[in-house]
Amino acid sequence: MLRSKLPETSLKTAIEIINIAEQNKAINLACSVPDFNMSTTLINSVEKHMRNGKNQYAPIEGIMPLREAVAQHFNNKFGVEYNPETEITVTAGATEAVWATISAIVHEDDEVIVLEPTYENYVPAIRMNGGMPVFVSLKHPDYKIDWNEVIRSVNQRTRMIIISNPHNPAGMVLNDEDLQRLQKIVAGNKIIVLSDETYASLVYDTPMISVAKYPVLAKQSVVINSLGKTFNATGWKTGICCAPAEYTSEIRRMHNYICNGSNAAIQYTFAELLSNPNCDEVEKIKETYRHKRDLLTSMLQGSKYNFIPSQGTWFQTVDCSAISSENDVDFSMRLVKNYGVAVFPMSLYYHDKNKNNVIRICFAREDDTLKKGIEQLLKVE
Repeated sequence: MLRSKLPETSLKTAIEIINIAEQNKAINLACSVPDFNMSTTLINSVEKHMRNGKNQYAPIEGIMPLREAVAQHFNNKFGVEYNPETEITVTAGATEAVWATISAIVHEDDEVIVLEPTYENYVPAIRMNGGMPVFVSLKHPDYKIDWNEVIRSVNQRTRMIIISNPHNPAGMVLNDEDLQRLQKIVAGNKIIVLSDETYASLVYDTPMISVAKYPVLAKQSVVINSLGKTFNATGWKTGICCAPAEYTSEIRRMHNYICNGSNAAIQYTFAELLSNPNCDEVEKIKETYRHKRDLLTSMLQGSKYNFIPSQGTWFQTVDCSAISSENDVDFSMRLVKNYGVAVFPMSLYYHDKNKNNVIRICFAREDDTLKKGIEQLLKVE
C-alpha cells in the first residue's frame, strides 16, 4: 500500500459536504469559486493576444511588461520600489507562489508560525519541506492577532511567520498597529515574513496596507498576490511574488521546477490592464463583492446568527450557537442534507479540528443564488 506523505488533511469533510451538495442539488455557498463570469474586457484582451501569437512559453520569471506594471503598482500604492528584473516573479497562481516560497526558505527542523484558522495549503508545504508549524490561534468573532502570543512562540528556530491579509478564511484585515508590531518582532533577526495578500483588492471598509509599505518588513518579506482574484478570473492561475533579490533568486529556482512558467497570453492581458491608468475593472470588481457582502449581512441582520461583517475577501464567518448546540461539522452536514445549502465548518481550518459553532459562507455568487441560500439558512431551527 502506498504510504501518504499527507495522511491528515481537512479535505475529507469538505469533499463530503460538496458531494452531498451535488447529490442533493443544494445551493453551494461553500466552494470558494465565483459562479459568475469575468469581464468581457479580459476575454477580448486575451483573445487579441492569443491571435497575435502570444501562445508559447513565457520566461519563467514572467514577462517584463507585467513585472514592470506590478512594480509600478506597488510603488504607487505603498511607496516601495521592487526591481522588476530581480525582485518580481509571475507564478502559476498564488498557491504555487506559496509553495515555491516555503520550499525556498524553510529547511529541516525550521519552525514556521502559522495563524489559524488558516488557508489549507500552508501547513502541508511546511511539512513537505521538513519544517515544523507552530500554531497561534485567532479567536472568533474578530480574529484579531494576539501579538504577545506570537512573541512567545518565537525562538531561535523560528524561520518564518505566515500572515494572510486580508485573512483567508476569516475576512479580517490587518491595520497599521498590527504591522508595526510585526515589524518589531522580525527587525534585526533571521525571520522572514510570508505575506499572503491574495485578496488585497477585496478590502471594503478600511485601507489595505501591505507589509511592503514598511521598510524593515519589505526587506524581510515575501509578498504574494493573485491577479486571478484581482480580476475575478481564478481559473487563469496567475500569481505575483515580490521579494528582495536574495529571496527571489531562490524562489525562482523552486518555481522553475514546480511549473516552469505561467500562461503567456494571460500575462500580456494582465499587463495591459494594470498599466492602463483608465482601467477601472479592479474597482468594479471590488464594488461587486462589497454589494454581495452587504446583501448577505443585511439578510442575516436581526436573525439569531451572530457575525461581524467581513472586512475583506469573499468570505463571511457566522456564529450559529444561538441556533443550535451542534458543533460546526454536524450543523453544516444538517444544513446540506435537510435544508439544501452547503457551507464549510470553520473547524476545518484549525490543525486540531476542535469543533466550534462557526461556519464560513462564500458570497462569490450571483445575487439570486446568494439570496436563496440565505433564505434556507434562515429556515433552520
